[in-house]
Amino acid sequence: MLDLLLPEKEIHLVDYEPYHRLSVKPRGFKEFCNMYDQKEGGAAGLWEVVQLDAKTGDPKIRVWSNKVLTDKGATNILESAISNAVPSAVFNNLYINNNDGSTTLTTALTNGQTSVTSLAVAALPAAIPSGSQIQLGYGTGQTQTVTTSALANQGATSISVTSFTANAAYAIGAAVVPVPQVTDNPSNANLKANQSSVVEQYSGNLSSGAFSTDSTTGAGNRSRTVVFLFRNSVNGGSTPNGDYTSLWLVNVSSAAGVNNYIDHLVNTKMRVDNSNNVNATCTIKI
Repeated sequence: MLDLLLPEKEIHLVDYEPYHRLSVKPRGFKEFCNMYDQKEGGAAGLWEVVQLDAKTGDPKIRVWSNKVLTDKGATNILESAISNAVPSAVFNNLYINNNDGSTTLTTALTNGQTSVTSLAVAALPAAIPSGSQIQLGYGTGQTQTVTTSALANQGATSISVTSFTANAAYAIGAAVVPVPQVTDNPSNANLKANQSSVVEQYSGNLSSGAFSTDSTTGAGNRSRTVVFLFRNSVNGGSTPNGDYTSLWLVNVSSAAGVNNYIDHLVNTKMRVDNSNNVNATCTIKI
């Protein structure tokens, strides 16, 4: 008798609460972009990040998120697009690193649990500064954002937070993810300040085939999408093996300074190694 090997079930996380209220949900990323609620205000930075089995191409983890087009990033886009000369650098690079402390709960929270001042978590892959916002239940229909009350060092298994009451039950394994801020505008140094052993990769200047445009008229309907597959050397790329938690749309292909980063996704961990590739898609809607 032969045992049939069934494909591993894909984990699909959507970090956008209105999606979870829909009775009929978008089935693809383009449809997710189309349903994005422009009542949120301003320009949007929408991401799909997929960890792929390097051998079969099957998705293992898929994340859709609307985090975040920064204030400075929106200005950079307009200044580059509307100018009296061709800009010296356009936003044609994707960049990933392991600077953000995305983790999971190791002790559950009960619905209505009061005076919660500490979260027990799996060892942090990167530090989380004091005063950071972190989201419980990232990528699901039930989330809660709380604030750290002290620095949580890399490797720590607990996070101190300002006292809160749990708005729902959060099970062991629930995602705990730092929230990117609209004011993000890092220097090249503090872009990596939370990580003692940085793993990073730039896509390099992308060719025209990496870009597509939807020129539908009307506010929020004009979009530009960029796609890149991060692979290690065994699989035909140059990305170092490691777990990646942070992605940016940038306008340089190597070490950058202030104002080079415009659209930031803090993500659950995505793995690049001989068995895994990471496919990143960023759509800007204005």
